Amino acid sequence: MFRGHSSRQSAPRLRLTGIVGAALLTASACGPRADEAGDAAPRSADDLAAGYVALAYALAEVDPLYLDHSFHPARPAFEPLDLPDIERRAGRLLDAAAVIARTEEEPRIRRIVDSLTALRLRARVLAGERIPMAEQLRLIFGLRGDDHEPDGERLRDRVSRALPGIAPIRVRVRRHDEASLAPPEEAEGVLRAALAACRREAFPDGPPMPLEPLRLRWMPPAETIRLPTGPTPFFSYEGAGRGTLRLPGGVPFRPTELRRLACHEGVPGHLLQAAAAEAQFLETGYAELGIIPLYGPRTAVFEGLAAAAERLLPSDPVDVARRGLEPVVARTLAAWLDGDLSRIEAVRALDFGAFVPNPHALLDHAGRFGSYALVRPDADPRFAAALDRLVAPGVTAEERLEGLLRAIREAMHPRDLPAVLSGS
Repeated sequence: MFRGHSSRQSAPRLRLTGIVGAALLTASACGPRADEAGDAAPRSADDLAAGYVALAYALAEVDPLYLDHSFHPARPAFEPLDLPDIERRAGRLLDAAAVIARTEEEPRIRRIVDSLTALRLRARVLAGERIPMAEQLRLIFGLRGDDHEPDGERLRDRVSRALPGIAPIRVRVRRHDEASLAPPEEAEGVLRAALAACRREAFPDGPPMPLEPLRLRWMPPAETIRLPTGPTPFFSYEGAGRGTLRLPGGVPFRPTELRRLACHEGVPGHLLQAAAAEAQFLETGYAELGIIPLYGPRTAVFEGLAAAAERLLPSDPVDVARRGLEPVVARTLAAWLDGDLSRIEAVRALDFGAFVPNPHALLDHAGRFGSYALVRPDADPRFAAALDRLVAPGVTAEERLEGLLRAIREAMHPRDLPAVLSGS
């Protein structure tokens, strides 16, 4: 559960009728103005996009997790800024967007506004402002959440029925985990076979664009502890259809976990997404499409699509039942991140209430990534329903691929996905 692909950083390292919405309630009534430093105010969508991209790079200097992908061939110019300056300048760009939207292409302004809104809130979080996880999910990722409390007892009973035996359920879960671990020397072979199987499921007639097989790199422990992502698998995109999955060496994996990881990170998951998004940027030349922040609405779309891709390969009934407990996990993580649970209380809830194999590692992951650790399809019911259509029984591989590519190019926010996939 929640084994992250983490930050997929790329070199250079380190889209409301009339634009309605909370992000623009503070819009200036008198038109764009010069900023406090004397810079010219943006007067077009291109100007607005350039300002957004510059702020994104400035924020990435402060937060090494922030910038997920960059497709710009050269690092755009940006001014080093502190977090309050980034937040203020993002606000001024949002003011200008309300005026530019009167004459410019609305869908493009909307996606820049969504991205700026997310960037501004991320800067506030990094500056130490305490913002509830539900609000971060809504304003950064566009996920409106599900207010229904998950029925933990019913979900745990599903796990119990999937595991034979009369021992206490936690004992049976632990025995199952220990028995199903792949020895380290076998893990790479299992993963490579799963990557090939996912690719065949995604492209029965071959890939629609140049896509090299996903490369694997096992990292020694001394390297993983120095990474901002921590000891967790993460994908990096090198451009032109090439990508690498870095994995922590010495960490045990279960085969079912490796199969999910293959579809999520490779094809039709993040490798396909990055290649298609890069091609879109090169085709349009729109500056805002040249970056994908880890903390933004398009990332939520990509995470949802990758999670749906995991369902292309069969899972054992125990794994399916345990994944049904993810809403319980998410509630616990959110409560801990919001300060409503102590670490000990959260560990007990994850261990006894959701059978998480390593609660401390999961809390460390959530503490490192914050609200991003809660980005899941079932965080928003309408979003989840749209994704279900993509992998529903009866959908052909050709239809699924068509819908997937359409979603990568057109769904810049979770709210876009139901309409984009309505024909899938």
